[in-house]
Amino acid sequence: MAEHRQPPASLGFLMAAWTRAHCVVPSGYDLNKPFSLVGWQLANAVDFYTVKAGTRFNASRPLQGGAFQWRRGQIVGGQKLGKSPFGAAVACFEAVGPCVFCGWAEGGEEFRCEDWGCGCGFSYEYRPGEPMGMPRRTALVQLLANSEEQTANVYRPLQTMVRNGHLDDLMKVREGFIRLPNGGRIDPVTASARSKLGNPVNFALCDESGVYTKRSGMFEVADTVLRGVTGMDGRMLELTNPWDPMDASFGQSTYESTAKDIMRFFPRHDPNLDFTDRADRRRILEFVYKGSPWVNLDAIEATCEELLPRDPAQARRFFGCELVQGLGSYMPEALYDDGIDERPYPADDTEICLGFDGSQSGDWSAIRAETVDGYRFTPTYGVDRRPTYWNPVEWEGRIPRSEVDAAVSDLFNHFKVRRFYCDPHLWESLIDDWSVRFGEDVVVQWPTNRTGRMYDALTRFMTDTTDGTTTHSGDPVAKLHMMAARKIAKPGDKYVLGKPSENQKIDIAMADILAHEAASDMRALNWGNDSNRIVVFRW
Repeated sequence: MAEHRQPPASLGFLMAAWTRAHCVVPSGYDLNKPFSLVGWQLANAVDFYTVKAGTRFNASRPLQGGAFQWRRGQIVGGQKLGKSPFGAAVACFEAVGPCVFCGWAEGGEEFRCEDWGCGCGFSYEYRPGEPMGMPRRTALVQLLANSEEQTANVYRPLQTMVRNGHLDDLMKVREGFIRLPNGGRIDPVTASARSKLGNPVNFALCDESGVYTKRSGMFEVADTVLRGVTGMDGRMLELTNPWDPMDASFGQSTYESTAKDIMRFFPRHDPNLDFTDRADRRRILEFVYKGSPWVNLDAIEATCEELLPRDPAQARRFFGCELVQGLGSYMPEALYDDGIDERPYPADDTEICLGFDGSQSGDWSAIRAETVDGYRFTPTYGVDRRPTYWNPVEWEGRIPRSEVDAAVSDLFNHFKVRRFYCDPHLWESLIDDWSVRFGEDVVVQWPTNRTGRMYDALTRFMTDTTDGTTTHSGDPVAKLHMMAARKIAKPGDKYVLGKPSENQKIDIAMADILAHEAASDMRALNWGNDSNRIVVFRW
């Protein structure tokens, strides 16, 4: 007998039914037909509107964003996946739909549009245990975009849904905005429309957040709107193509954030597939556009064929849905992913080597470890078992040296540390102290600014990664730092590592390389190779 699975506790099912009854397909051969959420659209609606277990309804002051599992969300997908019409439907639902949690159904309860001033006749019967929804009394929704032209991506299909669907009783298209009941409105917002910032926003939709940069001013706009949404117990949803890692965009910062309450949808294809190979490319496109039946893959394929000879990065980013590493990247993503080894966290008293790369305020500080058999991982420390990397943003703008010191002591207490290579820049005094406490033959200063020595370490690290001599844990933050590392040319056909922008960091990668260098040097001294010991017998 098949196991009965309880559906997710989500307003997404109500949202899908309400959308089909009120919104229409805004373009194409299905123009003005009911807009039905399918595939990834339905899955994301259900996920984004999942209500926290145990949430209680307070009729006098109902929770809005705080009722949901996700404080905000991000959907990353290929060109013409259907993100903009989906965003328009979400905007309608947030503006006048039953998007506010109002209790749990016991059975027989029903949502009826006529109870809320809409004469379309829509009703929805809840299942027992399903969360129920009601519209906001008044709503301010903002649609963010990088330019006036880009606001049309979502605003144009939204206007069509309002004019041609069943929303006339609740929404009126006006010049430059959409009027909502009780003084509410939907406003497009760009960097040039700063007068709209600071308003009490209930919901914000960010279109193409992968191009919101500090240079364009949209990074600041998105941050400002996020603060406004947070203050009103609202939420934010980003829709974007994959970004250029060199741009340090708002979308990238969302994806790389360590916050646990952000919904992220960014399906990644098998990195072993080669976009330049026709057969592999077709499999990639089928993966990217799964759940978007309106996309003509043959037309996409033809455009890819045209783009690849002159702009392969564009084809891979927009149609292959890839985060394309820029020129000079150090570690290929497929090679890095091949080295993932999801073994358990090493036990106490395991013999390890460590690497440390430190900063003072702008960059991160990090410690990585490697076992005798070449397995690299991020150690943890303290009662909370925090990972041994420190982002100054999370520590009032400066690296907490006492935390780093406590982490080092913790690692020496739990593991048998055989060698610890430390980049001394800005940390000489503390490293000297570690050397006194743990042994000068164990704690060794290893300057990363010496080109010849660093180049040799980078070459060895790459060679050992390629042939499988070293593997690593699946730490996603460590991967982001490794993927950001770029080769900086030096005289004599050598190179060191640098970061492509101030917003991107490579400190965990540097610590990783130092840990591997320490472990490799120890293995050269027969670390872990008991069979090579020379035993002398005295007669």
